[in-house]
Amino acid sequence: MKKKLVFVLAFLLAVGMFAGCGKETSRYLKDISVSKYVKFDGEYKGLEITVAAKREITEEDVNSLALSAYGIMDRAVENGDTINLNYAGTENGVAFAGGTAQGATLGIGSGQFIPGFEEGLIGVMPGETVELPLTFPEDYNPEMAGKEVVFTVTVNYIYATDISQMTDGNVAIITEGEYTTVEEFFGFCREYLELRADYEYNAGREDAVLASLDKIATLKKDAPESLIEKYSEPIRSSLESQAAQLGADVEMLCQYYYQMDSASYIAQAAERNAKQGMLLQYVANEEGLNVSDEELEESLKEFVEENNIESVEALLAEADKEEFREYFMYNKVVEFLMENARITEY
Repeated sequence: MKKKLVFVLAFLLAVGMFAGCGKETSRYLKDISVSKYVKFDGEYKGLEITVAAKREITEEDVNSLALSAYGIMDRAVENGDTINLNYAGTENGVAFAGGTAQGATLGIGSGQFIPGFEEGLIGVMPGETVELPLTFPEDYNPEMAGKEVVFTVTVNYIYATDISQMTDGNVAIITEGEYTTVEEFFGFCREYLELRADYEYNAGREDAVLASLDKIATLKKDAPESLIEKYSEPIRSSLESQAAQLGADVEMLCQYYYQMDSASYIAQAAERNAKQGMLLQYVANEEGLNVSDEELEESLKEFVEENNIESVEALLAEADKEEFREYFMYNKVVEFLMENARITEY
């Protein structure tokens, strides 16, 4: 799946367009009488915003990314190397606390791990897995002191410390043949950074425009329950996913990051997203920026072609067609607001 589609799906999830007013019951903005709910206290044409200028990509940026993305794969580990590795330690076949990690970084010869661990990886090729039978030192923590264990270790790659260490052959290995020369690899790194700079610049302008729009608008009454429910579902799902990745529960996550319980956070976030959605729909209604059925079909086809997706049907397997109508409406309204805004860059 291409980068643009990832960004789009991330946006749809963030604003709640993948989930579900008065007695309004529709989950779709186009079916809600948004003028009953929102009021503008200022003019949405000519919004004044201040944004950071697009970041200029330097050779140093490209070199830094290339080094961070590059891994030496065509020689064995040597003393003094810094490597990326996975390891799992067991005692009598049972994993012990603190003995397992994925994608860890280790300097060979640093003495960071117990005696024999680093020495046992010298001569190992990246991609190779070895077993290291070792004994914890007697002066180690009481739980493991003197115990015999086995570490199963996979060396993922060796970190390069200088671009002069890069070779065409190794580039071909780490990119699985997608790039066959160092020059091509650096070209990819620059292209990636330029795309990211474009995305960050445009996202910054969009955020600034939407923030300014929010400041001049108020809700005349609470958003429709159907809309709040729609925006609540993906927020709750996102919290559950984040909590699972951190090995925490949702309540712990919300208390730590947002200083409130999950119900309060979800309610507040859903209300903000519902308000924003209705503001955009209001402008679309006023300025004739809604997406017609014909325009929706054409936009979906263009989207599929731009992102090398198999078909419109494959795309819609991930989202309701009407949710994409809202996404395309969002783009049209934001573009209209930016075209009419007074933008200052710093």
